[in-house]
Amino acid sequence: FWFLALGHSTSLLPVGAVMTHLVLHINGELGYSLTVAGFVVSFMTLMQIVGLAGTGFLGDRINKRSIVIICMMLHAIGMLLLSYANNIWMVVGFAAFHGIAWGSRGPLMQAIRADYFGTSHFGSIMGWSSVIVMLGMAIGPVFAGYIADQTGSYQTAFTSLSAAALIGAIFFLLAKQPYHSK
Repeated sequence: FWFLALGHSTSLLPVGAVMTHLVLHINGELGYSLTVAGFVVSFMTLMQIVGLAGTGFLGDRINKRSIVIICMMLHAIGMLLLSYANNIWMVVGFAAFHGIAWGSRGPLMQAIRADYFGTSHFGSIMGWSSVIVMLGMAIGPVFAGYIADQTGSYQTAFTSLSAAALIGAIFFLLAKQPYHSK
């Protein structure tokens, strides 16, 4: 329970930061137009849809936890691309990796909880998990903004959030299905 909740929470650190700061970073720091920033957001959303569509198929055939660990690595790679972007292709690469990871990981979180804990107490499990999970969504944007204010750049913030995604991968690696005696 705790490893799943902490892994899911750390996955939302970069998601929350990106939702809040992406356009400002692309336009203000990288110097691209708002049109380009809008394209990147749209492309990232398209990649989320690709991730969502593929997740159902893959999640029924491959270990869901393994997919989520790969998604956390894709979040980390995407955040590094965004952190050190010096051309538009790095930004587009970020949008592809981050979007696919976000779209794929999201639905699997609920499926893993159902696999691990069953459905009889699913509401309670989701409710308590959500308290922990939403901390990541709340902390990510504030952290990124604070670090950007202190350093004058998003590079350190986004690099740190890449590391947080890798820590999340470790949480998911440790989140093995509990043994249920019958």
